[in-house]
Amino acid sequence: MIWKRRRWSDVLRRVALCTGLIAGQVISMAAWAVPPLKTADVPTAGPGVVEVFAGAQYQDTGAIERELPFVELVYGLNAWQEITIEAPYLIVSEPGEPTRSGVGDAVVGTKILLAPLDPGRLGAAVSFELKLANGDRARGLGSGAEKLDIRLRLERQWAWFTGIWNLGYTFVGEPEVAGERQARDDVLFGAFAQEYRVAEETSLLSEVFAETSEEPAGPRRLAANVGFKHDIGPGWQAHAAIGKSLRAGNEGGPRLRIYIGVKYETPL
Repeated sequence: MIWKRRRWSDVLRRVALCTGLIAGQVISMAAWAVPPLKTADVPTAGPGVVEVFAGAQYQDTGAIERELPFVELVYGLNAWQEITIEAPYLIVSEPGEPTRSGVGDAVVGTKILLAPLDPGRLGAAVSFELKLANGDRARGLGSGAEKLDIRLRLERQWAWFTGIWNLGYTFVGEPEVAGERQARDDVLFGAFAQEYRVAEETSLLSEVFAETSEEPAGPRRLAANVGFKHDIGPGWQAHAAIGKSLRAGNEGGPRLRIYIGVKYETPL
């Protein structure tokens, strides 16, 4: 564990520095956002294109967590790479505890296109996302340690149907409480999402995803979401999703997840 902690703390710091230098070029344009599903797609934003998401999320995992709002900005560096910046504002409620609110852990990342998404052909991309430890862990607004997520994304279109597959691995840092390191496990993530185009402007969405727990001996998660996205004007899209755990008794969570928001896309 000591070898793992020292090695990955060095890696996380270097990734944070490199990603931060890139993100610093566009952070002044940050806007509020979150995509509707957990499964991530393949296409990049495109050269000089900014994608802004504005939305809110409600999630019940025993504690009630609201993201009002969530920040995400996507910027296309070129035809094959984009960078992202995310930062949530959290409102957390637990039975018998006072409600807490404040900025949660921010995320900086990049996605690199490996194979373009053409009709009838498999598109591929890889993403790297670093979750920082800026949220207040003592108040339940942050994890207290960095996390580095590496994810392979695959996508293919067949006429009105699109399938998206994700396989990810998250290296989880160990938070420190009262001078002692708290054990954490790395997380394996897998997802399969489906998009059904039912009209020129409208698609229905669904997904199933699974992930292991970062808490040692914690329950694994198997959950699903359904939703839609609808083009409402040039550069504008509305989207929403609702979902829950597929395990008996909602083991692994969440009991309920609701997201609703909009997306705006424009050349810079």
